[in-house]
Amino acid sequence: MKKYQAYYIICMFLAFALSIPGLSETLSGDEIMKRVDKNKVFEEIEYNGKMTIKKKKKVRTKLMHVYAVGEEKALIEFVNPEDEGTRYLKLSGEMWMYFPDAEEIIKISGHMLRESMMGSDFSYEDMLDNEALLKKYSITILESEMVSERDCHVLELNAIVKKITYAKQKLWIDKERFVILKAQLFARSGKLLKEIISDKIQKYDDRYFATKMTMINKLVKGSSTTFEMEDIDFDADIPDGAFTKRYLER
Repeated sequence: MKKYQAYYIICMFLAFALSIPGLSETLSGDEIMKRVDKNKVFEEIEYNGKMTIKKKKKVRTKLMHVYAVGEEKALIEFVNPEDEGTRYLKLSGEMWMYFPDAEEIIKISGHMLRESMMGSDFSYEDMLDNEALLKKYSITILESEMVSERDCHVLELNAIVKKITYAKQKLWIDKERFVILKAQLFARSGKLLKEIISDKIQKYDDRYFATKMTMINKLVKGSSTTFEMEDIDFDADIPDGAFTKRYLER
């Protein structure tokens, strides 16, 4: 009888353990990143965004409306009074910005894409990147750690393409939801450039998505930017001609 009870307890424990995400299977680094990219990368999106930029004791707020489709197309329009009418267009790997006061379109290219957008700690590339990480990096699993009371895979990503801003990344991936809770971004020299903390994760159907994150500039003391997304629509009704230079200067 005691042997039967012990066997029953073991079976119940195994059934419970196998029901917990992450315990029922051993995933490779590539498999983890595929699940992360499935959550992170979108076909199209529309949302309202807010950037809170902190430079030591000075705080500024930027508001924007964004449309984006895949890796190639994005339109950002700033709507806060100070920057109202300023727009950015990404199209097929190229970018333009429009300033209403000057009434002109300026092309942003090359190293300028790595510069700060609107004085924030996010670069133009940071803000508009929607490419799967697995396309650009090799993946190594390092260990497991807790972040914000969540059990995480810790991964090291090393660039497999030459032209890239961050030659290495270190990511803390939620084992259950497969979202990035923390990221460290490194230069080719190994110097830590930025750190990103995901402050809020929301679920949209079967997708977990970071809707609030803080970018900390590790090169400038007291410099950080919190980016928040609201009214997110992954099946957006995007206006005709939105991704054109004519629309940019309307």
